[in-house]
Amino acid sequence: MQSKAVLVLSTAFIFASASVVNAQIAPSGDQVPSRFSFGADLTISQPKGEFASNVPNGYGFDLTGMFRLDRGGYFNLRADLGGVRYGHERQQIGFPISGRIAVDLNTDNQIGFGALGAQLQIPDGWFRPYANASIAGTYFWTESSISGTGNSDAVLNTTNLDDWSYAWIFGGGVMIPFGKSIGALNLGAKYHYGASATYLKKGDITDNPDGSITLNPRNSETDLVLWQVGVSFVIPRSSGH
Repeated sequence: MQSKAVLVLSTAFIFASASVVNAQIAPSGDQVPSRFSFGADLTISQPKGEFASNVPNGYGFDLTGMFRLDRGGYFNLRADLGGVRYGHERQQIGFPISGRIAVDLNTDNQIGFGALGAQLQIPDGWFRPYANASIAGTYFWTESSISGTGNSDAVLNTTNLDDWSYAWIFGGGVMIPFGKSIGALNLGAKYHYGASATYLKKGDITDNPDGSITLNPRNSETDLVLWQVGVSFVIPRSSGH
């Protein structure tokens, strides 16, 4: 599994080092790109290895901020903040005081992460390949909440189980600019080499007749691939003219 990820990363670096169109895409007006950019992606998490036998695919988001270290934008510092939900249960139960009121019991299995690292990128041309590497802190948690039926606002909630871990992340992709704007479409993927963590999946909480619950936690390494599609924008600044 690691050899596949290394191959993907090596390929991304080869593309990032290849020659591309030399035309510079410049924004119109008195606005010029700054050294800062930000992005937002929709994501699909695909568990790998033992983790894949325990949990299904998940869906979520990834927010990215970058700072160019050089004038051209080939070398960048990168920060990510995101999360995915890989399990959800919904049960309609009667209110303890009166059966005239029904409430929803929702349970969500989720992963959150925050990462810091670096990105190598071709900054010019119509196709701008990149490769990145970072280390992330990861948080696994399962939370149950009660709300009125048809009401998305939770009234009561509790964390059933949580655990902190970490992951080494290697990724790559391509940016496709929106014409002459300072925005671009992002298509990418990242491999999370996740360390061991304890977590729950859908069905791992058993409700006992006396009102108590029994947890059936799982523990494994937490490798996954995070597939991404989204947009990225350079923060503009005044040209000073």
